[in-house]
Amino acid sequence: MPRQACDRTAEPPAARDKGDALGLATLYHARQRSLDRLILSLPTLAAIPLVALAFNAAEWMLRGKLSAAWAAVLAFWIDKLRLEGTVSERTAPLGWFDLPLPYVSVSVAMPDTLTWWLTLAGTLAAALLALRLRDHYLPLRYFILFAVFVQSTALLFFAVAPHSFPYSASSYVDNGLKTSCGFLWLLPWAHALTYYIFGFAWWKKISLTLLTLAFVVVAVPLQLALHLYILSCCSLLMMPLLSFVLGPTVMVSGCIALYGWAMSWKRPGGRP
Repeated sequence: MPRQACDRTAEPPAARDKGDALGLATLYHARQRSLDRLILSLPTLAAIPLVALAFNAAEWMLRGKLSAAWAAVLAFWIDKLRLEGTVSERTAPLGWFDLPLPYVSVSVAMPDTLTWWLTLAGTLAAALLALRLRDHYLPLRYFILFAVFVQSTALLFFAVAPHSFPYSASSYVDNGLKTSCGFLWLLPWAHALTYYIFGFAWWKKISLTLLTLAFVVVAVPLQLALHLYILSCCSLLMMPLLSFVLGPTVMVSGCIALYGWAMSWKRPGGRP
């Protein structure tokens, strides 16, 4: 007879009945929660897209001030980090619109032989570290291995055809700013579809969107300035890693963290 069955038989009848009752109660409440229906009133259904449109309208009206603020932050850090470059503002096409955006003119060198070999050694060390991590840190292991894979492809490319690399530091920053503007435009609609539909107070819904937009607005120029500094120190060899692993992925992760925190706020009726 299996050990679990023996232990179950050895339990007193009262304890066994109590455990069964607790188990059935847990299953009942879980089933009740799974059968909860999302019921939205007509005013709520009408307000959801209107609030998202209002955020987009505010973003459009503030586009000039946003560009000037990003340009000022980038120029400040380029000066403080002693990078050789200039920052100007110009009109850039983004979808069907023309937006004023900063343009950073900066030059970053190609990787030399020493940089390539040092990066290879660091990549191998990161791979060995990831493989030695315990299963408790499995998500971290996968993240490091993904970064190792991306950096390995960059090492292979710069070893075979370094002068065919199609991107520069200026185009990297330009694409990052355009991507961030598109992300800012879509954020209110993402919240409308995934947060406004729940029974939170409207001031909480609007607060989440304002907080997330403020996070992105502040983080974008700081992140790009940091990336420029890393590129100037480690050459264009680091650009794929910064783009695919430490770029928009980090920004989206921060927004998801804020969303998860907001989902823990109490709703009317005392429910989280």
